[in-house]
Amino acid sequence: MLRNEIQKKTGLTRKAIEYYEIKGLINPQKAENGYRYYSEEDLEILRKITLFRKLGIKIDDVKKLISYDINYLSSILRNKQHQIDLDKKREKVLELIIKGVSEEIISEKIKIIDVEETIYERLIGAFPGYFGQIFFAAYKGFLNEPLDKDGEEAYEELVNYLDLLPALDLTEDEIAYIDELSSTFDMESLGAINEEKIRAVENIEEWLNDNKDSISKYQDYKSSEAYLNSPIKVIYDKLQKYMVENKYYEIAIPLLRKMSKSYDDYYKKLLKANDLYLMQKSKGK
Repeated sequence: MLRNEIQKKTGLTRKAIEYYEIKGLINPQKAENGYRYYSEEDLEILRKITLFRKLGIKIDDVKKLISYDINYLSSILRNKQHQIDLDKKREKVLELIIKGVSEEIISEKIKIIDVEETIYERLIGAFPGYFGQIFFAAYKGFLNEPLDKDGEEAYEELVNYLDLLPALDLTEDEIAYIDELSSTFDMESLGAINEEKIRAVENIEEWLNDNKDSISKYQDYKSSEAYLNSPIKVIYDKLQKYMVENKYYEIAIPLLRKMSKSYDDYYKKLLKANDLYLMQKSKGK
């Protein structure tokens, strides 16, 4: 099928189809004349995407549903229901505040909400602003569930550790740069990046082979004057020095692994993937 035919059958715009192709959800055959030919499988996938998007499912979750396991839908539904229930409880507390009920009652209601918040929400609440953005944004994909009993102790240890850290030596301009960067970088985009990292460690050999050009361009960029003289490079160097000096990797990472089973699974695979990447790099592949 040509694109105009696939558009008629799905009701999708050309831009939408191109977007889903860029995201790797469909893989039409490309002829020498530049035309794209879509299979029945592409059509079925696009119909599923349309359905899931109408139900408010984010694109990174749609990718999981199509690429991996439809049973993941149950997990999405549980997360959505959890957020709905939590928002209802927050609304009720706001109503109680409007009615002027006692602070004691409000505090008890807030305690219940605290327990049901996701790990990410609790950490960002404990460390608002640029400090929380620096330390937790990269882990968000692994922290979207409430803490279990085994994770509570690790959470308290992590909060105490981070709270006692010395101030990070950033200028006002650098802090403003981080705030601006995070405000323009939405959580769906961040989720897509996290999903790509997970896909990479699941099958590192295939990922390295599929992304040779991108990896090469990234390595060239890291050596370029543009990057070496950029604000992000200065911030990155300061952050790495700060983490090493304060034993972040020895203290914080093990606690995050205790708090989140999904992050622990990812971390184990990441170690293996890193070893393979270094081995291939040393061989000049």
